[in-house]
Amino acid sequence: MSALKVYSTSVTGSREIKSQQSEVTRILDGKNIKYELVDISQDNALREEMRAKAGNPKAIPPQIVNGDHYCGVRAGGRCCESRIG
Repeated sequence: MSALKVYSTSVTGSREIKSQQSEVTRILDGKNIKYELVDISQDNALREEMRAKAGNPKAIPPQIVNGDHYCGVRAGGRCCESRIG
């Protein structure tokens, strides 16, 4: 299993969140970077884990974590590519 985790949600009414999640996974797939997709809508504990790792109690998906290192997501959904590889 990959150390890279992408926190996302399968349940959202926000087009912006859907678009950002799609862009993050498209970029990672395009660069053949392996990652684990973590759906926070499946368990509140996963949402709290994501927020703790982001250091923000109001963080929303998508969020990227590489091992113990929080990478975040830049405006527009573009992932912090330099911190992932």
